[in-house]
Amino acid sequence: MERKAEHIFDELLIIRCQDKDDAALKLLWKRWQPKLLKWAFDFIKDNDDAQEIAQESWMSIFSNLNKLKDPSLFRFWAYKIVQRRAADWIRKAQRSRKGMEEAKRTYSDIDTPDTQGDQVSEMLLAIHALAEHHQQILRLFYMEKTPIKVISVLLDKPEGTIKSSLFHAREQLKKQLKLNNHEKV
Repeated sequence: MERKAEHIFDELLIIRCQDKDDAALKLLWKRWQPKLLKWAFDFIKDNDDAQEIAQESWMSIFSNLNKLKDPSLFRFWAYKIVQRRAADWIRKAQRSRKGMEEAKRTYSDIDTPDTQGDQVSEMLLAIHALAEHHQQILRLFYMEKTPIKVISVLLDKPEGTIKSSLFHAREQLKKQLKLNNHEKV
């Protein structure tokens, strides 16, 4: 795999950051904030919440940057931190949503039909309903276009396991989409 100049630059920047170079920290934030913010938004679909998730992620990144042994893995490491923060936010939102649905059923005699019908929304809902590791595999492979070899290194699992996980994630997504479509009928 050919290394791009921007990846090499990021690696050098990470090394400078690990040496407590404030200018490097500012430049790292400037270069990566839009990417991490977009990554958070891809999960959450809300600008304000994505901003909050990105900010929390940066706090974690800056406080743990010295623990990163291989600077070439920074982008995957940073994306993983954002993904974890977003997953926490989604779980919290789902618990809140379930509580609100319970309250609606309790205090309302009127059932309102779900009018979303949008295929993109259906797909996102189906993905969010999957187990976190399946969401992670799908996002890395399809959205980040990360090769299986790199995912294998990133997740510290054999390539065969990654391929199998990707297969199972696709199967679970198909089942979830069918389940969602049957619920609407």
